[in-house]
Amino acid sequence: MKKSFILTGTIISSLLAGQTAFASNYTVQKGDSLWKISKKYSTTVETLKQMNHLTSDLIFPGQILKVNEKEDTYVVKANDTLSKIAKQFNTTVDALLKMNPQISNPNFINVGQTIRLSGSVSAPVTKESGANGYYIVKERDTLSGIAKMFNTTVSSLLALNPEITNPNLIRAGQSIKVAGKEAPVQKSLPSSQKTVNAQPTTKPETVSSSNQRVSERTLVSAASTTSSENNTKAVNSSLADRVIQIGEKYLGAKYLYGASPSRTDAFDCSSFTMRVFSEAGISLPRSSAAQSQVGTPVSLSQLQKGDLIFFDTDFNGTINHVGIYAGNGQMLNAATSKGVSYVSINSSYWKERFVKAVRVIN
Repeated sequence: MKKSFILTGTIISSLLAGQTAFASNYTVQKGDSLWKISKKYSTTVETLKQMNHLTSDLIFPGQILKVNEKEDTYVVKANDTLSKIAKQFNTTVDALLKMNPQISNPNFINVGQTIRLSGSVSAPVTKESGANGYYIVKERDTLSGIAKMFNTTVSSLLALNPEITNPNLIRAGQSIKVAGKEAPVQKSLPSSQKTVNAQPTTKPETVSSSNQRVSERTLVSAASTTSSENNTKAVNSSLADRVIQIGEKYLGAKYLYGASPSRTDAFDCSSFTMRVFSEAGISLPRSSAAQSQVGTPVSLSQLQKGDLIFFDTDFNGTINHVGIYAGNGQMLNAATSKGVSYVSINSSYWKERFVKAVRVIN
């Protein structure tokens, strides 16, 4: 009888565990958060929000959340490979690639990435998917996933789509521009330049040959300086894009206070910035307070892509958070609630906690 009881209990426990693992709905309990639920069901906060059409992280006890799609999915963990995942779920790498056309390189998958394991095979992504340079958002799409699909970055998509104020919130059916140029910003010319373009006088001044040679040397020197400055700006801009691209590799990675900079599956705010800039060839100190002391201070109005932004989230006069400015009012950071994610620095939360910004890409 005792052995029978133990066996029966084991079977019941296994069945309950199976039901928990594959349940399609979950009733929110007191003390729950989207992050806690996402970990329980091996998914991500953004996936839960998209499945349940949530516009914020706010949930309440008794609320019923969809936690599993009709098709099975798997969230990539540290040290995972596509072949390892294929073996784990008794399938093949080729089958996984057909169901996940966003994976362009089978040797490169990201921690936190959601991979489909079953369901209908998706049509391969071609240039026609972005007809006229636009892409229609589908269910479970994310901006980072679309960026990878079209070999671009989230910050580039945000620049092409200024109407997207929150990169973590896009909806199925939404049309997103994935190719083309940003609208040019019109700048009025300084009065000195306008004077140069004015009509010449009827009697131009006579210029001596010696003065003319000096003027020519001055013009050549100015042109050389301008060319050098433009080259420097181009290099800096390219490096800033590279920094953002590196940071986006880790979107979805969890937050862990005091995480080692050698870890890529979990970060705190400063280990994230330290890691990203290190991969771009720039060394930063370990803490946010120490990082705030390097580089050149810049104001909010002068922010450029790749600048570091610092905050005092506790209002105690001490810098305790850092993120990377990605352009268009967006910051890429490792946050306690969402892990590595994008946030808007124009929100009231970040605005009132802002302390300073520095430029380390010079």
